[in-house]
Amino acid sequence: MPTIVIPAGWRTASGIKPEELQCAAQTVGQAVDWLVETWPELRPRVLSDSGRLASWINVYVDEADIRGLDGLDTPASPNSEIMFLPAMAGG
Repeated sequence: MPTIVIPAGWRTASGIKPEELQCAAQTVGQAVDWLVETWPELRPRVLSDSGRLASWINVYVDEADIRGLDGLDTPASPNSEIMFLPAMAGG
């Protein structure tokens, strides 16, 4: 099952243990759905008000940015690591 990686602060605030972050998703979109359904408090951190992937989130599958792949349709293998990282701003 793919492993979901989220910031430590999100896990702490939601009481999520790292071993709980594995899902049976076959795509990044399925992993996003699973994450926000399982932990609804993460929804505003991951999705915009319109329900789309938030612009302030970067998502990687096995270290590849999904924006350069198939977006939410990017496949996830059972050994994949899907990482959610807040975008950094500044200069």
